[in-house]
Amino acid sequence: MWPLAWWLVLHVAAALAAAGPPPKNPHEIESMPGYNDDTAINFAQFAGHIRLQSTGQDMFYWLVESTSNPSLDPLVIWLHGSGDPGCSALNSLFTDVGPFVVQSDLRIKRNPYAWNRRANFLFVESIAGVGFSRPMLNATEYNDEETAARMYEFLQEFLAMYPTYHNRQVYLFGQSYGGVLVPYLVEKLVETPIESFVLAGFAVGNPFTDNQIDASATLDYFYTHGLISISMYERGRDACGVSGASYCFYGGGECPQECLAVLLEGQASSQAANAQAFNLFDIFGDVCSLKSNLKLEHHAIRPLTHRGMMGPCVDLFTSKYLQRYTVQRAIHIQDRHVNWEKCNRHVTAKYTRSRSVLSKYPAVLRAGLKALIYTGDADAVDNFIGTERWIQNLQLPVREKWESWFGPDKQLAGYSTRYTNLTFTTLKGAGQLVGATRPLHALYMFECFIYGNIVCATFSYPTDDVEYLSGADLTTNPNKSQSGGALIPWAITAVIVVLGSIVGLVYWTKREERSQYIDWVVETSRSDNRSGIGYT
Repeated sequence: MWPLAWWLVLHVAAALAAAGPPPKNPHEIESMPGYNDDTAINFAQFAGHIRLQSTGQDMFYWLVESTSNPSLDPLVIWLHGSGDPGCSALNSLFTDVGPFVVQSDLRIKRNPYAWNRRANFLFVESIAGVGFSRPMLNATEYNDEETAARMYEFLQEFLAMYPTYHNRQVYLFGQSYGGVLVPYLVEKLVETPIESFVLAGFAVGNPFTDNQIDASATLDYFYTHGLISISMYERGRDACGVSGASYCFYGGGECPQECLAVLLEGQASSQAANAQAFNLFDIFGDVCSLKSNLKLEHHAIRPLTHRGMMGPCVDLFTSKYLQRYTVQRAIHIQDRHVNWEKCNRHVTAKYTRSRSVLSKYPAVLRAGLKALIYTGDADAVDNFIGTERWIQNLQLPVREKWESWFGPDKQLAGYSTRYTNLTFTTLKGAGQLVGATRPLHALYMFECFIYGNIVCATFSYPTDDVEYLSGADLTTNPNKSQSGGALIPWAITAVIVVLGSIVGLVYWTKREERSQYIDWVVETSRSDNRSGIGYT
C-alpha cells in the first residue's frame, strides 16, 4: 500500500514539475518607458489588441490592476474619457483617473489620487479608428448600436482571455459622450446577459444625454457664470426658443440665424473661439499655451493652480508619450508605428449620434443596477443645468433631497440628490475631468459609490503639501512621510507649542509659589491681627 502511495506522489510531483509555471500572458507590460518615480509600480498591467471574430476589428485595451486586492476587487470598465465619439478612453489613464501622469520631459510619475487603489481598471478604445483600435470603418458602421454590439463582443473575448474576472462585480464608466455609450451598452447587457459577467452598476460623468435639454442649458450656464451679458442672454433666449440651440449645435432641424449669431457671439465674448485663451470644459482652469511642435522638455511649466498633478498641458504630453516607439512596443503595438491622437476628427465626422438616451434609463434602473450621475460644475459644455433637467424628466422618487457633501478633508465637495438607485452628484469647482481638477474629492466620490459611504469613510486618503493652508491637516496618513516643504509649518507649530508649554509651566510654577506666599502672608496677617499687630 505505502509503495503504491509513494509511487502516486512521485508521479504527480513529476507531472507538476514537467508542467512548469503557468504560461506568461503575452500582453503583460513588463516595464513602463520613462517611469521616474520613487514609488515602485506595485500592480500588474496588461495591454494589447483583442480581435473581434465577427468583424476582424482589433480593439485596444489597457488593464491596470488594483493596488490593494486585485483578485477580489471589482472591475471598472472605462469606455470614454472626454469629448466627441472620436475621442479615446485611453487618455483618461494619464490625464484623469489613472495611475500615471506624463511630465513635460515625457517621463512618468505616479498619480497619488489614482482610482485603481481598490479597483481594477480596464480602459478600452471601443470605437474602431480611435487611438490604437483599428481599422477605420465605413460611415454606416459608426453609430451607437454598432459600438455597443462590438463592445459586447469584446467583453466576451476579454472574459475568455482573463477568466480570473469571471463572476467579478463590474461597473461601466464613461464621461461626456460616454453618457450615450454607457447606457447603450448597459441596456444590451441587461437584455442579453453575458455568462459570468456580473454587472453591478454604472456611472456617467458630465454626460451628454439629450440634444434638446443639454443644448438649451448652454445659454443659461453662460449667463449664470458671467460668460455673457444679460442683454446677450435675453436675445439668445428669445431667438433660440426650446429647440433652436439643439439644431445649431447638433443638427436635426433648422438652426435659427439669430440664435446662431448669439451663440457665436457668446462664444467669442468668452474667448471660447480661441482654444488657447479659454477652456469651456473647465472655465476656472488654465489653458496650455504650448504648441504641439515645440520641444516639450525645454519648457518650464508654471506651478499648478489647483491640487493634484494634472496641469493644462497634460493632454499634449500624453499624446507625445504614446507616440513614442519604445512606449508602443511596451504596450504591444507590434506591426507598425501609430501616430496616436486623443481624438480622431474623421471618426467624429462619420459618426451618427443618438439624439437622446433618456429612454434607456427606465429599463436599466428597473434592473436594480446602482447608478451614479456626476458632474463637475465648472464644465460649460456638458453642464450640470442640463443634467439636472433631464434627470428631473425621469420623474424618479426622491429618497434624499438635495444636500451638501464633504470630502475626507472636511471641505465642501459638492451637492447631491439620491433617488431609488440613482445618485446625482456635483463636484464643486471641477471641470469635465473631475479626477484632474478636484482629485481628492473625485477619488472619495468614486470609492464611496463602489463601496458605500460607511466603508469609504474608513479609508485613508492622500494629501498634498499645501493642505495646511485650509486649516488642520485632517487627511494625513500617519504612516506616510511628508516632504520637507510640508513639514516646515508643522515644525514651527511644534516649536511654538513646546515653547508655550515651557512658558506656561514656568508661569504656573511661579503662580503656585506666589499663591502659597499669599496664603502664608494672609495666615500670618491673621495671626498678627489676633496678636494686635496691624497693617497700614
